[in-house]
Amino acid sequence: MYDRAVQALVKMALEPQWEAVFEPNSYGFRPGRSCHDAIGAIFNAIRYKPKWVLDADIAKCFDRIDHNSLLNKLETFPAIRRQIRAWLKAGVMDSKQLFPTNEGTPQGGVISPLLANIALHGMEESIKDLMERLPGKSGRRDRRQAVSLIRYADDFVIIHEDQDVIQKCRDHIQEWLKGIGLELKEAKTHLTHTLEGKTPGFDFLGFNIRQHKVGKYKTGMNTKGELLGFKTLTKPSKKAIQTHYHKLKEIVDSHIAAPQEALIRHLNPVIRGWSNYYSTVVSKEAFSRMDSLLFRKLLQWG
Repeated sequence: MYDRAVQALVKMALEPQWEAVFEPNSYGFRPGRSCHDAIGAIFNAIRYKPKWVLDADIAKCFDRIDHNSLLNKLETFPAIRRQIRAWLKAGVMDSKQLFPTNEGTPQGGVISPLLANIALHGMEESIKDLMERLPGKSGRRDRRQAVSLIRYADDFVIIHEDQDVIQKCRDHIQEWLKGIGLELKEAKTHLTHTLEGKTPGFDFLGFNIRQHKVGKYKTGMNTKGELLGFKTLTKPSKKAIQTHYHKLKEIVDSHIAAPQEALIRHLNPVIRGWSNYYSTVVSKEAFSRMDSLLFRKLLQWG
């Protein structure tokens, strides 16, 4: 308890300093910023033009952050720096045996998410700087604005209309991450297009974001009032729907012999929380399907 209280105090000292300089499209574990804000930023980046997307995940981010790189980034008082260094080097107890921690942040620590955000700070600006150096007819400012890097904790997407540029950004980020002891998780890193291809769109934070070709009566418009020929829709992802249903199924199966009141008491918070999370996107079809599946499941035990 004492250690957690000290971590909370150190976090209170560091957070205002870093909130003032954190990059605009960093959303994970920050006050006043949510998953929905990250999804909104992605929507704004692709709403007027189909684009290529690098959907990436950092492998074991909290476990592999290089201590020296993180400490060099802190730029804080020596006393706080020494305390954070002590936490990073404290080690881990497992079966009454102490194992050293030569990399990574304290598991479950109050300050761990902030330290991870500090370690990853600079990704977006690094990509913007890369865009300035790439050849092109447009000016530097336009090239910087043409690319978007949106990050939520260790998950991020890079968005640009040119596939070759996305590939260059991927190579650049891989090199950048090596500087803090990290690397991309290849199994969860995908290159996709928002509109074209066999499987357009991508999943991010439990949402599926995709553009659909539509006729002139359903299409969106750009800022000049011109028809786009497509519509950008954000829906619950298939994986999120399956996970939610399995959770509801487990609750129902574990309350076969319980009173109806107890079953309702356990189901309601789960249903309400999931519905609130997806209530801001195109969820009518998903909600109807979940309602039908849950009704059939309850009917089996009725």
